[in-house]
Formats: sequence, structure tokens, C-alpha cells
Amino acid sequence: MTAIKVAIADKQALTKIGLKSLVGNRKDLQLLGDVDCLEDLRSILKIDQPQVLLVDYNLPDFISIRNLQEVKTLSPDTKILIISSDNEKSNIFKVIQIGISGFVTKECSQHEIVGAIYAAAKGEKFFCNKVLDLILENHLKKEPEDDCLPTELSVREVEIVRLTAGGMNARQIADKLHLSHHTVYTHRKNVMKKLALGSASELTLYAVKTGIINT
Repeated sequence: MTAIKVAIADKQALTKIGLKSLVGNRKDLQLLGDVDCLEDLRSILKIDQPQVLLVDYNLPDFISIRNLQEVKTLSPDTKILIISSDNEKSNIFKVIQIGISGFVTKECSQHEIVGAIYAAAKGEKFFCNKVLDLILENHLKKEPEDDCLPTELSVREVEIVRLTAGGMNARQIADKLHLSHHTVYTHRKNVMKKLALGSASELTLYAVKTGIINT
């Protein structure tokens, strides 16, 4: 199996040491390098084009939320996995809307972080429970006029939205619900059309805002 190419962008020494050890000790992960400035990040994206970028946007004089969009421009196939202790919900929403592949905190376990790397490399979304809790706390405080959903989903569609937003791929959902992969894809396509959504991250935000996700 070809190793997943990973790059690290973080200024905190202990975090970098930990992540480098975590990635370097696994045969199925290949560490391309670690950077601690924007210019070096641009260089590694242009030259090496990592499959997964582990990055913290919430450090002073480093990579900002605005720079994350530049990452997607310089290396469109690179999946962005945020590893940050930022608790500001507005920031978390901003980076999710950019189209990141996942968000875990620096308090998460090695198992969660490795799982997030694997998910990102496969094109899946991964949000740890701590991040989902923060999003839920913000989005369940809706105005009364928002209580009635404009679009009605079937029970099966709601279940598929919940599992998708929770990080499961179509194969895992099919196995869990005892459905064919084709049926899951069809349901998900219909949901995206009903809700006029264009991406999995938008579907995750919808699930959080409407309370479909339970943590």
C-alpha cells in the first residue's frame, strides 16, 4: 500500500515533535516535512503537493484562516486537516465553510488524529466530538422562526445525513443500515438536491444546525 504523504504546518515546538513522531512511526504515513512559516508552506505545497496537510491556523504571526484558501489554490488535491485548540465557534465555522477535510483539537488522542488523517486522505470528513459540541452549542440556539425546517426529509434520509455528518462513508453507512451502496448514494444525492447543498461540509453544517447530529 502506498504511504499517505503528510506535511505539518505548526509553530509550536512540542506539537510539531508530537505530530512528527506520530506520522513518522507509521509505515502507511510518509512525512514530507514540517514548516513554521508561510513561505515554506507555499514551497512544500508547490513542490511536494502533500495528500494531507496538518495545520493550525490559530497561532500568532503564522498561517491565518485566509491563507487556508490559498492552500486550496496552490495544491487543490491537498486535504486540509486542522489540528488546533481554537474554541472560537465563528472561526470554526469559517474554516469548515472553506472546505477543510477535518478538525480535531490538540487534546484529541493519537487514535483520533490518525483516524482523521486516514479519513482526509480518502476524501472523507472527520470532526472530533469536541468540535461538534462547540458547533452544536452555537447552532442549536435558533430563533423561533427557524424551528420549522423548510425541507422535509424522510426518516431514512435523516439517518443517512446523521451518519454522513458523523464521518462515515457510503460503504460504512450501507453496512450499518443493511442497504446497498447504490441505495445510499441515491439517498444522499436526493438529500443534497432537496437541501440545495453543494458539499459534504455544507451537509455537516446542516446536520449540526438542525440538531440531526447527537453527541
